[in-house]
Amino acid sequence: MKKRIFDLTRHDIENMKRSDFIECIRLSEGRTLMVENVVTMAPPLEQVSGAEIAAAFGADMITLNFLDLTDPKVRINGGAEQDCIEPLSIPELKKLTGRIIGCNLEPVPSGFTDINAGRSLTKKTVEKAVELGLNYIMLTGNPGMMVSQETILDAIALTREVSKDILIIAGKMHGAGVGNDYNLDIIPQFAKVGADIMMFPAPYTTPGMNPTLASTIMNTVHEAGMLGLLAIGTSQEGASESYIEKVAVEAKGAGADIVHIGDSGYGGIAIPENIMRMGITIRGRRHQFKRMANRRV
Repeated sequence: MKKRIFDLTRHDIENMKRSDFIECIRLSEGRTLMVENVVTMAPPLEQVSGAEIAAAFGADMITLNFLDLTDPKVRINGGAEQDCIEPLSIPELKKLTGRIIGCNLEPVPSGFTDINAGRSLTKKTVEKAVELGLNYIMLTGNPGMMVSQETILDAIALTREVSKDILIIAGKMHGAGVGNDYNLDIIPQFAKVGADIMMFPAPYTTPGMNPTLASTIMNTVHEAGMLGLLAIGTSQEGASESYIEKVAVEAKGAGADIVHIGDSGYGGIAIPENIMRMGITIRGRRHQFKRMANRRV
């Protein structure tokens, strides 16, 4: 498939393999937009899910945060009162959004118990993600989860052992309870055990992450044969549109293949105008508006 990611329809995505996702992101030349969504929170608009809002405002990839894979449900706001289906299943969500859908799984250290089993990285949760038809797994840590690059490295190996076909995104967008880690030496190890995309904080989101460092990191990620993702995961997704624009420009300039905006706005999703601003910044109005209006079939 030789389509760019913002040209994909739902039908395209249904027939894509891991290698196809990687290729279409490469072809998009830094214009891929990922949006994160906390699925356990009521979205800021009624009758729709957060993921549908993300799709409507231009997301290419939607990461479901706090998805419990032992009981996978996606909330909508006021479903019972509005006679809407609630909660949504993953297959329903994929159909409604027409986007590439994945979830966070957290590779917490041994002995850490302050997390639901369905949200942590285990053989069982990876198998469930594959069974549900999720397109990718993001191995990272929410705040306070004590996730490190080393626990993520082990999680990549386990995930790839379970599935050769699912896309693996791995890395940290903030300290996650153990501090920021900009260690370049570990990058080739991520590639060796099976990661497809490696994630780091975007410029100006964590202390010391400036455009020069981000560029060095992205160059090292690409040399290792992976794609690179730079993320806003520090609640700054709720900052001004001018800030979002600055970060998006610097992330793309640093070599990011995917630019990510987190879920900390209102109701488990970034402020919609900020999602749209990021999309317009990395690909211009033509491709952004097309992505917003693109057929779901």
